[in-house]
Amino acid sequence: MDLPKRTASRKGANALSTITIVDSLAEITRYQDRELVERSLAITLSELFPADTFRLFQIVMAEDRIKAALIAYARDGVIVSELNETQCRLSESLLERVAEAIESRSVVETPDHRAGLTHLVYPLYDKQDKVYGVLLQLTAEPGSRNQRLTYGLLRIYSNYLALLDDSHRDRLTNLLNRETLDLEITKRLIAHASIGNPMHAKRRTDNTSPAWLALVDIDHFKRINDGWGHLYGDEVLILLARLLEEIFRQEDLIFRYGGEEFVVLFHAPNARTAYQACERARATISSNAFPTVGTVTVSIGFTEISDQDGVAMVIDEADKALYYGKENGRDQVRLFADLIAAGLIEAQARVDSGGVDFF
Repeated sequence: MDLPKRTASRKGANALSTITIVDSLAEITRYQDRELVERSLAITLSELFPADTFRLFQIVMAEDRIKAALIAYARDGVIVSELNETQCRLSESLLERVAEAIESRSVVETPDHRAGLTHLVYPLYDKQDKVYGVLLQLTAEPGSRNQRLTYGLLRIYSNYLALLDDSHRDRLTNLLNRETLDLEITKRLIAHASIGNPMHAKRRTDNTSPAWLALVDIDHFKRINDGWGHLYGDEVLILLARLLEEIFRQEDLIFRYGGEEFVVLFHAPNARTAYQACERARATISSNAFPTVGTVTVSIGFTEISDQDGVAMVIDEADKALYYGKENGRDQVRLFADLIAAGLIEAQARVDSGGVDFF
């Protein structure tokens, strides 16, 4: 998923033409995958300002603390992948400036005395007006014209991401839809396959913990539709979607898989922690009082995303664990690997890939 290298402009900000800027906008909106859009933005900015360095971070607010994960690092018109710890992380002083930018909703300047340069900190907000990212520009020319151009491109970028987000959402629940699920699972399969590969060892990953897929199914949902009607059934789906968003973390991905089924993609260091996350979701839902219909329970089957032969196998493993739970009492959490180890279900035969790599 690497972007093609484009020829970097050496004219500088003062020589930027309308055609150059329009071409940059076209490049940013060329892709429909968020990761490629983010990388394209960083490359475009570093082409427009070849003497500057750009770092794009994802921002997550956790218990009034700012967590930042590097998305892209661009210099001289290309994405730089060989990075040290300092380049990948924000220092405490920069985190303070990021907090200031988020609070003031404006661009913040802070000098880098060692390099004799200036950091420009741009906060990024989504359509719900929540901060989701920050751009850091390290420059020797922190002029207002440069800031206006960069800020303008960031606004277009944010608006484009909002349009992409709308196209990836389920209309009823506003969760991610099934069409985006395959891509997200594939990314995690690729990330797992890259572990230990020296060519990819220094690639950015949002989370180094193992990835897990949980399939969540509402128990006896047909009874809800038959007993109270589809409008109440839809209300249950909407309320359950909001509950899942509250239970899981901001960085976790939640999908409407179809009907009364949902999928959660999340990271956890081990099976026990992953089980606890799923069990917390099950218990919270079962203790919640849904208007009119009362108690609603769910069954959850989950599996680790590791070396499966593709997206279908990942989903199949979670589905088998879910089906076992549904057939043996419902309102429970089941891990695929535990069921296999206990001989309660059979594993699907894996296809020999012949050594074919993802890259």
